[in-house]
Amino acid sequence: MHDKAFTFQTLRPDTIIDGLFDLGMRVDSGLTPLNSYENRVYQFQDEERHRYVVKFYRPERWSAEQILEEHQFALQLVEDEVPVAAPLLFNDSTLHQHQGFYFAVFPSLGGRQFEADNLHQMEWVGRYLGRLHQTGCKQRFTARPEIGVQEYLLEPRQVFEQATLIPSGLKADFLKATDKLIAAVMEQWHGRGNTLRLHGDCHAGNILWRDGPLLST
Repeated sequence: MHDKAFTFQTLRPDTIIDGLFDLGMRVDSGLTPLNSYENRVYQFQDEERHRYVVKFYRPERWSAEQILEEHQFALQLVEDEVPVAAPLLFNDSTLHQHQGFYFAVFPSLGGRQFEADNLHQMEWVGRYLGRLHQTGCKQRFTARPEIGVQEYLLEPRQVFEQATLIPSGLKADFLKATDKLIAAVMEQWHGRGNTLRLHGDCHAGNILWRDGPLLST
């Protein structure tokens, strides 16, 4: 696959179905695409009319070790009774590979859109996020990247400095404002507690409501 980090051109329906077939799953419906910016995610139904979701991870975006760390965290959350959609085990593994693509299968859990302006729902979400963080404190990621100043401020600042899309008349002021932001964050960042595992993409679109919040990974 050419330029694998940016393309899913070779991920065709037959590729997806063949990958699921290798796990012993028989697709008895069409593949319904679901919203996902980073990966390719599809809902389907098997011969026993059970609904599932299959996620094909963007090539070269994550290593197998990084994906498995995410899966392990999700399974630990389920053990701690935090409502998340955790990957299913097939052949003693949650991560599988087919034609160069990593993929995982999840149960299809229905629900309605979380209402961010509903104070009752917000309170529930806050409780479960607190429990998520309690589980996240039990150990640290070793393979997955940190959400930190280096990754989210210093490295992007270098990209901005070299970018040609920013008009030359604005670049100096833009970088000056960026440096002020970095300085303010750095002042508060260091020495402010230990790191923990958390939901790195926690927004309303990844929270369903079904008699309580359900977090999507």
